[in-house]
Amino acid sequence: MTTMDKAVKEYMKRGVPHYMVKMYGGIDPYTKKQIDITKRGFKTKTEAKAFYAQKQAEMLQRNDTDNPNRTFEQFYHTYYEEYLQSCSLEKSTLGKIKGIFKNHILPFYGDLKLKKISYQDTLRSFEVWKEKLKKPSKVAIELNKCLQEAVYNDFIPKNPVKLQGLRLWEKKEEKKKANPQNKKLFYTSDELDVFIQKLKTTDDISKIAIFLVFVNLGLRKGELLALQWQDIDLQNQKIRIHQAVGADESNKPYIKSTKNSDERTLDIDEETFQALLKWKELQAEQLKWQNLEHQGDKQFIFPNNKNTFYNSSKLNTWLKKFQTQHGLKLVSVHGLRHSCATRIYYQSNDVKFIQHFLGHTDITTTIDTYIHCIPELGNILVKRFNRTA
Repeated sequence: MTTMDKAVKEYMKRGVPHYMVKMYGGIDPYTKKQIDITKRGFKTKTEAKAFYAQKQAEMLQRNDTDNPNRTFEQFYHTYYEEYLQSCSLEKSTLGKIKGIFKNHILPFYGDLKLKKISYQDTLRSFEVWKEKLKKPSKVAIELNKCLQEAVYNDFIPKNPVKLQGLRLWEKKEEKKKANPQNKKLFYTSDELDVFIQKLKTTDDISKIAIFLVFVNLGLRKGELLALQWQDIDLQNQKIRIHQAVGADESNKPYIKSTKNSDERTLDIDEETFQALLKWKELQAEQLKWQNLEHQGDKQFIFPNNKNTFYNSSKLNTWLKKFQTQHGLKLVSVHGLRHSCATRIYYQSNDVKFIQHFLGHTDITTTIDTYIHCIPELGNILVKRFNRTA
């Protein structure tokens, strides 16, 4: 059987690239000979891949679930991809899953006959993933879901994947590596004060505003990058958080709802509010200098230099460089959110308020996520909120 990547080939016609498909087409039921399908003239690779997928679907329809020669890749492209599309997943989530299949699962399982995939095959793939990945179980879980769907639809009698052993291995590896440096890092209240003092010494006004929003308002990265000036109530000094930037299947940014699809409105502290006002004025001037159009109320507060979506990885790079220059603990952007939550807790002792502040749907998420930086939550708050839930 020929995989999609091998079946679709590029060739030149009058100096223009075209594409052809040459693939296995099954077995002729009368002659018992192999059928080879060849078609040329596709102007784009996408058209060629669509033809390949169509022919794979036709073969599966002819043979249905009793085809002993169906490969894992045939099942994935003609059945499981359609199943994933029907699950109403976020574009970013769907893109990550497809990426896992493309980069890790299909290279190992693509040519294997679906009905002959064995437990030993899964063990071999686990060993490969252990060498390459920090969390091989994430890949194994997606493989397990795929094969479970094959069982459910009677393509195979039994799912050969067993995750327990792999998870135990991961836990042992985590224990081996366990040391203070590997714990989730955050700033204490005193450390956060020093961070803010150092931040204010920089001449990058946009970065001052960005990181004050992180440490004082606890936004997620995607929420911050989706902020528009219409989300800031200047008169009442409030901020509305109702959307986030995500990445689609092609890793292109787009606007989506917040993580839990919940909208929240927060009061903006004076320090952050003044930084935002200063940046608002400077941004308008910069857009003029760059001959870029100001989008009015829909103008992103923190865009890139082309006035479109800012790349979140650049925030991480800038933050690490800044922390190194000033001798600060290397806390990630998300770690600043943890730092914000910790400071609020010690100021208010109100976990319900933190839950709303951070946009968590469930109070247990707040407790479970921040228990590493607020030890008291483990033995005090769980009991309290179990009684009142």
